[in-house]
Amino acid sequence: MSTLVTGAFGCIGSWVLRGLLAAGERPVVFDASDDPWRARMIAGPDVMERIVFVHGDIADRDRVVSLVREQAIRKIIHLAAWQIPLCRQDPSRGALINVVGTANVFEAARASDGQVERVVYASSAAVFGPPELYPPGPIKNDAPPRPATHYGVYKVANQETARVYWDEHKIASIGFRPLSVYGPGRDVGLTADPTLAMKAAVLGKPFRIRWGGRTDLIYVEDVARAFIKATRSPLGGARVYNLHGVSAAIPDLVRTIEDACPAARGLLTHVEQPIPFPDALDDSLYQKELGPARPTDLPEGVRRTVAEFARLQREGRLDARELP
Repeated sequence: MSTLVTGAFGCIGSWVLRGLLAAGERPVVFDASDDPWRARMIAGPDVMERIVFVHGDIADRDRVVSLVREQAIRKIIHLAAWQIPLCRQDPSRGALINVVGTANVFEAARASDGQVERVVYASSAAVFGPPELYPPGPIKNDAPPRPATHYGVYKVANQETARVYWDEHKIASIGFRPLSVYGPGRDVGLTADPTLAMKAAVLGKPFRIRWGGRTDLIYVEDVARAFIKATRSPLGGARVYNLHGVSAAIPDLVRTIEDACPAARGLLTHVEQPIPFPDALDDSLYQKELGPARPTDLPEGVRRTVAEFARLQREGRLDARELP
């Protein structure tokens, strides 16, 4: 069985590769980057010898369609996307990559004449607006979308694209909506700051998280596990699930990082300005239909992340290019 992973050299993608390789698969990777440094860090230094790598642009429909046919792809995990800052800087290119790119993936599945069994893709909790727009408590799976960013708008469009491809062509799909994904390899995007703070703590550098309030933090391995499990699900339809980790205030996160790395006390600060997204997600539908899946608790996830960064630092392999 061949699984295609788009955007596999990103954070979640690298963890998906790790999981697929551990299960004995040889995934096909389609990525615009030819620098697999995250994948080497997370899935192993020999990762390129254990995958089929194809360099390309997700916005090139013909290339995506031909790749799916040539590699006899049966499952697609679609992760290729621009994050919030890049979408804000260039909304037109962001829409091309995030919206047209997703349509290209579904079109490749349709053109495969039944060869592709399902598409699993990354949506985002950015489809929702700030918590004051909703009733108190965790945001329900069926809460109305009120995106506050171009990125969130694009994710709403992708969910609707998935629905139409099921209605018209019976292409089964599952989308996931995490919020603040953290862990080794997370270094791009607004919600990458918690992970960057952990890396700075290991390096003994000061770091200022650019936002505050509360957020729903989920360890990246939990997210990757959900994507892989979804490829094996027999569920039909165009389903979308919230992914919940731990709802935490940024000051509590900072204290948790300091507990895991005491030398960092006093180095980490934050701006007390909430981001325009929910502060907690209700994932009861995910737990019912694809679970049970117990999320990694915050102290354990932080401990694992700090320990991995410390190991990489000892080996001289801790990449800090994204730190100020």
